[in-house]
Amino acid sequence: MIMKWMKIFLFVTALSFMSCSQDNELAFTDNDRIYFEYLHQDPNYAQKRLIVRDSLVVSMGLLPSDQQEYVVKIPINVLGDPLTRDKTYKVEVADKATVLKGETTAKVNEHYLPLKEVYTFKANVWTDTLCVTLLRNKLSPSFSLQESKSLILRLVETEDLKVGPREGLEFKISMNNYVARPKWWNVIALGYYHPQKYRILLMFNTEEFYSKTDLLNYGDRYVDALKSYLKDNVVIDQETGKRVGFDNLIDMNAK
Repeated sequence: MIMKWMKIFLFVTALSFMSCSQDNELAFTDNDRIYFEYLHQDPNYAQKRLIVRDSLVVSMGLLPSDQQEYVVKIPINVLGDPLTRDKTYKVEVADKATVLKGETTAKVNEHYLPLKEVYTFKANVWTDTLCVTLLRNKLSPSFSLQESKSLILRLVETEDLKVGPREGLEFKISMNNYVARPKWWNVIALGYYHPQKYRILLMFNTEEFYSKTDLLNYGDRYVDALKSYLKDNVVIDQETGKRVGFDNLIDMNAK
């Protein structure tokens, strides 16, 4: 009798495993699925090492003054095999993130252009590119204020394409219009950070400058060039009216 019940138990268990296996297979083959996957170079490694990012900071302060728009390109991947035909998908702006942290503070037609009703994911490719146009005109260029706006994007399920892994459901864009301090600023002795000092450094990125630079002492040459420029040219901080010096802001009215 015991052997009979054991056989029944094993038979039922086997059926349940078969059922689970079929359900799992359907979950990934029943519908094509897409997800955000933005690969970024790991800043902690000199050699190429890509890591997945779910957010992006876009600083538009260094763009030419007459450029008022900037297009952000975000990769969207298909789960499994490439599509056999073109299919449509949707993206919405979420008021508040559910997978990530934060909420949308950017306003449509002020900080970004409206998204399309639908987008097309091409056949026979692994990745599609979602283009989002950011607007800088309504963002303050003040470095002291450091205004920033956020945009939470979320994939929306359609008849053509379902949503893939939960961690790839949303993507966050943080945008600003000031000249942010680069991470490497304190690596060499450039003094306090000021956006105008950074702009001056970028002026030195020429073949002539590099041809006269000792690779072993390139940092010293940048420091000397910056000091010399600020000494010979009057550079004014637009917010305070003070002169930008190498070590500090200088009051022009001080005796």
